[in-house]
Amino acid sequence: MSTVRAATRGLVVSEGKLLVTVLHGTTGEYWLTPGGGQHFGETKLENAEREVLEETGYRVRVGDLACGRDYVGARHFPDWDSGFQQTELFFWCDLLDDEPDPSALETDTNQTGVLWVPVVELMGSPLYPRRLAMWLNENPATRPVWLGDIN
Repeated sequence: MSTVRAATRGLVVSEGKLLVTVLHGTTGEYWLTPGGGQHFGETKLENAEREVLEETGYRVRVGDLACGRDYVGARHFPDWDSGFQQTELFFWCDLLDDEPDPSALETDTNQTGVLWVPVVELMGSPLYPRRLAMWLNENPATRPVWLGDIN
């Protein structure tokens, strides 16, 4: 059965470092910004706030829309992800606490940890979508808002 879902992701940058979740799957270790599917009755901002808290333990204030993308699994991983499609909106987030709340964690199945990675070191890292590493290092005045169907 094919699935199309709406999702949000939090871009939490503090002291020049991006907050990412560490996962292990078919492609080995990979990193994602915290986020996931929107629940019925939830706004995009509520979705991003909840997902960041569940996956990292950090409480955040969700700010402006940063960028968005489509992910059409059949175009990127046709052997094992051809029935999945997702539109993601990435929002800037500000930390509300210095330390995470471990009792708030509800990590994803393949998630094994959380990292703070210097933004300047993201190029060549296992961050997905790959284009995001470059985007974060581009001039904010000229970088695009819509990134297209990327991974």
